[in-house]
Amino acid sequence: MLQGNAAKQIFLFTLPIMAGNFLQQLYNTVDGIVVGQFVSEAALAAIGTCAPVTLLYLALALGLSTGSGIVVAQYYGAGQKKDVRDAVSTSLVLLFAVGVVFAVIGALVAKPLLRYGLAVPDAELDMAVAYLRIYCIGLVFQFLYNIVAAVLRALGDSKATLYFLLISSIINIVLDLVLVIGFRAGIVGAAWATVIAQACSAFVSLLYMYRRYVDLRFRLSTWRFSREKCLMSLRMGIPTTLQQGVVSCGHMALQRLVNSFGVQFMAGYTAGTRLESYLVIPALAFMIGLSTFAGQNIGAHNIDRVREGYRKTLIMTLGSSIVLSAIALLFAKPLVMLFGVEGESLAMGIGYLMLVAPFFPIFALYQAAVGVLQGAGDVVFTMFCTLTSLGLRIVVAYVLAGYTPLGYRALCISMPIGWGYVLILSFWRYWRGKWKEKAVV
Repeated sequence: MLQGNAAKQIFLFTLPIMAGNFLQQLYNTVDGIVVGQFVSEAALAAIGTCAPVTLLYLALALGLSTGSGIVVAQYYGAGQKKDVRDAVSTSLVLLFAVGVVFAVIGALVAKPLLRYGLAVPDAELDMAVAYLRIYCIGLVFQFLYNIVAAVLRALGDSKATLYFLLISSIINIVLDLVLVIGFRAGIVGAAWATVIAQACSAFVSLLYMYRRYVDLRFRLSTWRFSREKCLMSLRMGIPTTLQQGVVSCGHMALQRLVNSFGVQFMAGYTAGTRLESYLVIPALAFMIGLSTFAGQNIGAHNIDRVREGYRKTLIMTLGSSIVLSAIALLFAKPLVMLFGVEGESLAMGIGYLMLVAPFFPIFALYQAAVGVLQGAGDVVFTMFCTLTSLGLRIVVAYVLAGYTPLGYRALCISMPIGWGYVLILSFWRYWRGKWKEKAVV
């Protein structure tokens, strides 16, 4: 990533990440389709209402992994191999320990969190609790996989994560069909399918890293936990983790509002958001690719190359987002119908998707700027942008839902308002150039 055609390198690096994100969303979608078609709309609603909580745990894993990835990428760009090795071994220990802690905590607080935090209706509560508790068992594997994936991306190896997710997706889909349809295990079967798939993904990724990179073949005699590297990774990761954690809590607040509209909208909203997750794939993948590109080139003091990469990424991410948004608008009804919803639930799912799809290019534009800022280590500012944007969205959603006849449409309208606000902030920060002073090495 330090020389050659910037656009080509970012695109080729991002493509496997994009494909991997697609696979990850695919098995989430299959979960929803199988449960909606072969269990019930109530079961689909139960899985959907757990989504903000599962996203919170994923956010913790991604945030801490992102911090470690920034450190590894900058050490790698600076050619400091020993520091790369120490940072990787430290991050593996850190993420494994955090995964164990949250697996235990998550299982213990599942019921009160869903009942009192998300106000899940009694009819769906038991199913949601059963799903979430089983899901928490897999958190250790989720944390391990994400740190290995972040390390590999920091080293410029994004293709490997695609293969891991391909294996995981196939296992998840097959187990969904076997457990939910074949053994009629219902929502519990869907949860176990996810946990087993995550465990396989973690194991395969660790094995690949051990066999592919000689310097990362850790043994007990060579394993090192560096307090300095741990603190550095936390310094880079905690702002992003807090950012994503608060974002997930904000989504819980939004989910609570969703639950207030009844099970029909809960089911329709779940279908709509499952489809919405595909619209953000290009923007998020290009953000990760540009972040790694920026991290390596800032470590090598190639600031002009970072600017070139940013300009090229803007064009690629905007174009892909426009295409996907158009597809969602044209095929909204048949796509929502895949989840087995009908009647009012179907109408609400279609309405949600039609209202939010046109605005995803705004999301793509601000994610490109975030890629540069995160790669540079300017994570505190990106945290500020995201948190204030989400706060604005929550306030707008609750005010419009409570004091206007918009109903569930208030959730849709609040989204582009929050994105437009953060787009202005991130562009302003990039053009001021303060991110160039944030490098950690």
